[in-house]
Amino acid sequence: MEYRPSEIKAGCFVGISIILLIAILFVVSGLNLFESTKIYRAQFQYTSGIEVGSIVRYGGMEVGTIKEVKIADSDNSRIEFVIEIDEKIPVKEDSKVFITSIGIMGEYYIEISTGSATSALVPAGSLLSTKDVTPLMMLTETVDKLTEQLSETISGINKLLGNDNQVQIHEILVNLNGLLDDNQHSINSMMENMNSLLANVNKMGQTFDKLLEENQGSIAGSIRQLEATLKQSHLTVKQFQQTIEGVNQMLASQNGNYDAIMENLNRTSRNLDEFTRTIKDQPWSLVRKSVPKERDIK
Repeated sequence: MEYRPSEIKAGCFVGISIILLIAILFVVSGLNLFESTKIYRAQFQYTSGIEVGSIVRYGGMEVGTIKEVKIADSDNSRIEFVIEIDEKIPVKEDSKVFITSIGIMGEYYIEISTGSATSALVPAGSLLSTKDVTPLMMLTETVDKLTEQLSETISGINKLLGNDNQVQIHEILVNLNGLLDDNQHSINSMMENMNSLLANVNKMGQTFDKLLEENQGSIAGSIRQLEATLKQSHLTVKQFQQTIEGVNQMLASQNGNYDAIMENLNRTSRNLDEFTRTIKDQPWSLVRKSVPKERDIK
């Protein structure tokens, strides 16, 4: 089957148009078939309107896009973003992920801070450390609340400074001035006494510093002697404790001998008692061995 030249030209035109359309779609969607990417996850409490396809920047440089936005499985109060970035981007453990914009009216995007040079890299697929930034709308609400509180404070001050209160404050100030005028002499005397006292304290401090400076050597020597005395006292106490322990050990080892000695002393005491009674009853036994004969009494 032969094709006419017009049909061949139409077919080439359609083919080239399809190729160009596919290339335009890749460019618009941000796809790049010649660069490898990696995936990370990040969770926030407020998305600031960021959707799939929003830009991801690293230190302000565009490095990827948002591939998925969903409620986090682990915490339904947070929104999870699936981030796809260039594989060459060094996301580190101390890198922070936050939502921001370029200028006040600029489009919001996700920013990844560069972190420190010595920090370790985060493996692909990890949940990155995030920092929630208060959106402008919430800041406006906070400013409105502060404005209301400031208005209430100003209203209270105005009430405090009303005509009635102004009269009372004026009277208080007049009374205070009169009190100060009446006691001006006493106040001056008290201030002079205070100044004199402070001057004396200052002189005393200077004298004490000078005394310490002049006797620094003697004080240092006394401290060294005191340390030596304390050390010697410690050794003496230790030796005394050792002596007490030795005496206790000796007493414990000689406990049986003490019992025998006490028994001998008791026996000796009994013998002395018997000897004493014998001397009282038979004093002649000291010079005679036999009992003297009884005298005949006529």
